[in-house]
Amino acid sequence: MSNTQPLKGPWTHRLLVYFFSVLFGILIYWLLGFFMRDIGTWPGPNYQDVETRLGDPKLTQEAATVQNQIDEIKRATDSRQQQQKVVRDSTSNSEKTMNQLLELQKLTLQQAKTPSAEATQALAESQRLFLANQTKYQEINDQITSLNERWGTLEDRQRTLHKQIDAQRPAIEAEFGRQQTHHNFKVAAGKLAVLLPLLGLAVWLFLKKRGSLYSPLIYGFGLALLVKVGQVMHEHFPTRYFKYILILIAMAVVTRILVFLLRAMAFPKLDWLLKQYREAYEHFFCPVCNHPIRRGPRQHLFWTRSSLKKLTVPATVAPNTDTPYTCPVCATALFEECPTCKLIRHSLLPACTHCGATKQLQPASEMSKP
Repeated sequence: MSNTQPLKGPWTHRLLVYFFSVLFGILIYWLLGFFMRDIGTWPGPNYQDVETRLGDPKLTQEAATVQNQIDEIKRATDSRQQQQKVVRDSTSNSEKTMNQLLELQKLTLQQAKTPSAEATQALAESQRLFLANQTKYQEINDQITSLNERWGTLEDRQRTLHKQIDAQRPAIEAEFGRQQTHHNFKVAAGKLAVLLPLLGLAVWLFLKKRGSLYSPLIYGFGLALLVKVGQVMHEHFPTRYFKYILILIAMAVVTRILVFLLRAMAFPKLDWLLKQYREAYEHFFCPVCNHPIRRGPRQHLFWTRSSLKKLTVPATVAPNTDTPYTCPVCATALFEECPTCKLIRHSLLPACTHCGATKQLQPASEMSKP
């Protein structure tokens, strides 16, 4: 007998199919990410170019010159301060040496001795070096003072120039922002030009081939595209626009799913019906009204879907005592006599459990009621 349901294979095989379908979707997402990053490298506007075009180049050039002069004065001041430190150390050493020589000469005089010519010459040399260092220290100090005065003048000029340049900055920033926005939309258009045709292809494959053998590939391909399109829109479109686009898309998707579910309930497909009937029979409930199927050893019992596994069922009755059964609530024929083997079979399932004879499955509402 031909089977109306596709063979699903062992659970390990199905698990591998799910795993590689997810992996396929991830690889598609990565591949699209490479394309998007390459498109995102398109050169955008340059702030310096906009500033040069809209700003006063004389002010900019003068500000750069003043900054260079300030940097030069900083270096010169640092150099003078280092020289001043060396001179200060030399002066301190000369002062110590001179004091030591004076103390030595004082002791010599107290002993009624005449200081040697060498001691007198060393003292005179120390005094000369001390005075020379003092003079040099003062000269360096005057140079530092002059440099600081010039530094202050340049900083005043620099502040004036910055105020004049800042007065031009709003127009420059507005123009740069306009160019940056245009560039962002250009990049977004380039990315969507790649993604939207692929998304259209994914939608077409889903509508036409979702029930085929290769449906997992279609699902992985479509989901990867949806995620990447949403990411691109969120990245390049303003938030106040993106939230409306996202809500409209979500409303369209929810409406489409709701219409699909309503149509599936009103005009169910045979595979949906078979799944619904099979699950209902397995739990001994009417597929139409969900009333318990009380027949055979269960005709005097009560159960729910959660308590069914704990239910104690009496010994089954003999097959030749089984009879047709109709739901007492909705009058749906649930068990009937098989035309081929004359034994009792499920009315809403395609095959007889005794002889294997098949019949066409149809909605319970269209079946004749006894």
